[in-house]
Amino acid sequence: MPNQVSKVNDLKRFFLHLIESGKLSHAYLFLGEDPREIHNLIAAISSRILQEKTGDDVFENANLIEVKIPEGKKTLSVDQMRTVRDIFAEKSEHPQIAVIDDADKMTDSAANSILKFIEEPYDRQYIFLQARNRNRVLPTILSRVQLINIPKQKKSEISEQLVDKGIQEDEAIFISRISKSISQADDLLRDGFAINLKRSITEWLDEIFNRQEKSFAFVQSDLLNFVDTNEHQNIFNLALSSELSMRLEKAPNPVLADILDRWLVISQRSRFTVSWQTMLESFTLEALRMVNGTEKFSNK
Repeated sequence: MPNQVSKVNDLKRFFLHLIESGKLSHAYLFLGEDPREIHNLIAAISSRILQEKTGDDVFENANLIEVKIPEGKKTLSVDQMRTVRDIFAEKSEHPQIAVIDDADKMTDSAANSILKFIEEPYDRQYIFLQARNRNRVLPTILSRVQLINIPKQKKSEISEQLVDKGIQEDEAIFISRISKSISQADDLLRDGFAINLKRSITEWLDEIFNRQEKSFAFVQSDLLNFVDTNEHQNIFNLALSSELSMRLEKAPNPVLADILDRWLVISQRSRFTVSWQTMLESFTLEALRMVNGTEKFSNK
């Protein structure tokens, strides 16, 4: 088996060949930066195994269980893994698939609870794990699975493909900086999320640099809509850092550099229990002070 395949389409063909030839292993760990890319690949593999019709959502199939980190949590729990283990404890007349997202965020006890299942499954039982960081996956898991590495897509390739689709160049560059792949970029463009995010951040920063106090109220009226989930919070963090970096590249400015550095510090608070509203309002006030110096806020 190759250690790395350059294109996801090549990987799909590779796995479909393994299925048709009866050479598919029972456990794989997919390593890559973009969960969507891996999710789509696993969907294609699972659809063929379960003989799903084209267009059907294979993740709705009763013979497939997907395990995700619960909203508001940081890790996969031992109880979640025990549920998988119990479901797969008995042999089924149909193929069975377990998909475990963020396998690098399992607690040690959670990982240890599924070792026997990974090592000694029944026939036609498969487990597909996905992770970003191989070093955070327990060695006992790594030694029992086949590793599939999915390389990162270059930012320049993503932006070029977006421009080819009719996206304005500055927006394409912005979106490429907050995306891991063209598939994630397409998802962010859906329903206008990425474009609206860029426009809101641009308007907010313009208000800050124009010394307008209303930029503080803008946090609650507009920005909080973009940080409603863990995923959106991560994207917002990248988006603000990218927008500030792009401005700094176009017009080097010590105040702007200090503001970017300040955001990088403040954004680390999200690792704790600090709310995003508090972080954004705190950043707004500090950025206004940096821009204003000793000047008073504008009431415009």
